Amino acid sequence: MTRDRVAVAGERGCEVVRLYGDVDHANADEVERGVLTAIRAAAGVVIDLSGVTFLDSAGLRCLDRLVTAFVNRQAAVRVVAPEGGAVRFTLDLIGFLPDLLASTVDEAITDLTA
Repeated sequence: MTRDRVAVAGERGCEVVRLYGDVDHANADEVERGVLTAIRAAAGVVIDLSGVTFLDSAGLRCLDRLVTAFVNRQAAVRVVAPEGGAVRFTLDLIGFLPDLLASTVDEAITDLTA
């Protein structure tokens, strides 16, 4: 269920979305709906993938749609993927926008609130 995979909390003026477990073809649409429902408006959004153990092509499309949705809502977005992790490797491999990546939630929030 989404509630087991998504947690949203306000931190230092930003909405932080923490994703957990696998984000794949079996749940990517549900995860996307859960995130978009939980965050209606925000000036800054951090999508934390630190707890994601697997991200397939459906998970990547979900991430892309989330980033696009928040940008369209005029919210600044950062995606947290720790250096050396499998998710970061995947994002680097596909050429995910490096300007949107951060290694930690603190780094992402600092960047968004600077």
